[in-house]
Amino acid sequence: MKHFLITILTLITSLSVTAQKPKEKTLLWKIEGNNISTPSYIFGTFHLLCSEDFHLPDTLKSLIAKTQQVFFEIDLDDPSISMKMMKNIKMKEGKTLKDFMTKEEYDSATVLFKAKTGMPLKMVESYKPFMLTSMLYQSLMGCKIVAFEKEIEKLAKINHQEIKGLETVEEQLNIFEKIPYRKQAEAFKKLLFDEEEGRKQMDKMIALYKSKNIKAMHKSVKGDTDLGNYDNNLVDKRNQNWIPIIEKEIALQPIFIAVGAGHLGGKKGVIYLLRKKGYKVTPIMY
Repeated sequence: MKHFLITILTLITSLSVTAQKPKEKTLLWKIEGNNISTPSYIFGTFHLLCSEDFHLPDTLKSLIAKTQQVFFEIDLDDPSISMKMMKNIKMKEGKTLKDFMTKEEYDSATVLFKAKTGMPLKMVESYKPFMLTSMLYQSLMGCKIVAFEKEIEKLAKINHQEIKGLETVEEQLNIFEKIPYRKQAEAFKKLLFDEEEGRKQMDKMIALYKSKNIKAMHKSVKGDTDLGNYDNNLVDKRNQNWIPIIEKEIALQPIFIAVGAGHLGGKKGVIYLLRKKGYKVTPIMY
């Protein structure tokens, strides 16, 4: 279930010049400068991919092995992660999905949700609607799914590297308290009742990811008609919160950071923010 959570959060210059937004088409970047002794690396993931679209290049594997710790958005190795999710996954004030749907919509949703996920909607109707949306993605993609972070996590464990998170599960789930439940429910209904359109949007995002165009991916997040108006909470503020953590860790040892590709691009993206702090962040073409 933990990978459903990170799914939705469905994204070169020298030190002497002004920070610039990244333009190169790559998902892998090296972080140097500011007197850090050994480079660290940051990679943009796409949280869930069909197995035929998934590939871990040898360059990526070798760079992970050169670092001492692997950071994800949250600590995927935390044994209490599922318990923490369950404590924070429900809507406040006893709200359920029925509060944001007509009876006709709910009755139809009950049938469709069970058909697509194999789970009775009644069991999860009190969950924050974004979580229900994420549960639809496997059906939407219609393929054997690979969780990108899970594969990198496996490599880290093979290398006996410590796994950490840039934010807590509680912090990540709390983001969706800042987006109205009704707005989340609208996005859920849209995906549930119009699977064809949802599949088109997913195909578009996967194509952008495979093109390694983080600039275009950033624009796509900004232009999302459902949750794009909340990108400040979903993306920008989180990027800002991550920078002090990244700075602290890369000063201590080389680390490998894997976060959703939508967090890398743009003037509020992680790459630009690190450059603004004086780090040299350069593309690695692979």
